[in-house]
Amino acid sequence: MKWKSESGQFEIDGNPTRLLTEIMNRKLFGTDGIRSRAGSFPLNAAAVEAIGRAIGEKLGGTVLVGQDTRISSPWIFELLRSGVAQTPAAIYDAKVVPTPAVALLTKTGEYSGGVMISASHNPFEDNGVKVFSSDGTKLNDEAEAEIEQRIFQLLPASAEQAVDAIPERPFQARHDDEAVRRYQKLLSSQFKPGPWLKGLRIVADCANGAMSRVAPTLLETLGAEVQVLHCSPTGKNINAACGAVHIEALHEAMKRSSADFGVAYDGDGDRSLFVSHTGRRIDGDAVLLLMARRMQRLGRLIPPVVVGTLMTNFALEKLLAAEGIRLERVAVGDRFIFEQMRRGGGILGGEPSGHVIFPDFGLSGDGLFTTLKVAEALVEERASLDDLTKDWIEAPQLLESIRVRQKIPLETIPAVQAKIDDVNARLQGFGRLVIRYSGTEPVLRVMIESDDASRNRSLMEELLDVIGRHIETI
Repeated sequence: MKWKSESGQFEIDGNPTRLLTEIMNRKLFGTDGIRSRAGSFPLNAAAVEAIGRAIGEKLGGTVLVGQDTRISSPWIFELLRSGVAQTPAAIYDAKVVPTPAVALLTKTGEYSGGVMISASHNPFEDNGVKVFSSDGTKLNDEAEAEIEQRIFQLLPASAEQAVDAIPERPFQARHDDEAVRRYQKLLSSQFKPGPWLKGLRIVADCANGAMSRVAPTLLETLGAEVQVLHCSPTGKNINAACGAVHIEALHEAMKRSSADFGVAYDGDGDRSLFVSHTGRRIDGDAVLLLMARRMQRLGRLIPPVVVGTLMTNFALEKLLAAEGIRLERVAVGDRFIFEQMRRGGGILGGEPSGHVIFPDFGLSGDGLFTTLKVAEALVEERASLDDLTKDWIEAPQLLESIRVRQKIPLETIPAVQAKIDDVNARLQGFGRLVIRYSGTEPVLRVMIESDDASRNRSLMEELLDVIGRHIETI
């Protein structure tokens, strides 16, 4: 069987080493599942059916499948089900639920694994397939490679070129009441019984996504007075000028509200960003600061470590250090955060984008669980969100993206590497430099962060000048 690669034609001849090498060159799984424009490879009809069959063969048993509110999600679900039906596996259709619900229900139920159909915070035209093991964690690299190998074995030769139109039909979000109730019950079980949120006023922007029904219902059941924004999915309005990706909508609503705080979710509900009653934006880093301090006061932050990413703001590192708490950084993605927490025994981690992980309960970012943890802090400490984050001021950050003709390893360019070393030395104790190629675009990203915006600009100009003289840009 012949396939076209970037280097020309190659044959899949059954040799596992060669096959896996080619697959890694054409990797389907990113840091958060398989994702693309719906209808285009690898989310066209032939590929999705092959994905379903490969997942069914790998996981067996009963696979729980959830989806978000994109118009393409039901179409992808039916194709996945068709693929799984060709294997001994079966599907439990959880219908529209948040991604963290799939992880949690898979872990606590009699399921061999889970699948979430979602492109998270992306626009409605995109979609994705996230796969979970039976313990509710995302698949490891080895399992993903095995599934990819099988997908390429199953695909017809024309699969990469095929583009399928998404059926234009009236959209109505389907819900499985039992799955929603089980998820809400699992979240509620981590807090005291009864309407403990009584008296708290919350504005919730549900991004016209998977949280649209789940979050307002649970918050109101627990006693909160909830003003709901963007909870009427049409299939095409998920994340559209709303939710965590466009938090300005929540900012505007808070100006007209007397609520204690506002929260914005993304399309699949694994992120949450907050706005205080005075209009301050409280991102994932600020939530980590609030939670780390609270858990340390309660004697629960053992070990005294918070796991962040390369994008975690330098201000958080400094403030945590002053409290005797160490920040550990990993690659961007809640999967890498969770893996590091599991290795080191940490119990708190997250990203500025609003993924916050409490692995003693959840397994991935859970926007609704984070909302309840923040609300619990406000209620028990009789404080406002501003009170609990009053010293949070982000370190100035400067980000530049340079389009390059070729992704040449920076360490192989002596002048560039020398300047990187120089900038790192001058930022020691004051800030940091992150420089990396994009995984999906011909782009070199440069981020400089310190306690001085003018220092950032000066160092960035020096670095960009050297890069421009030694790397061919577009």
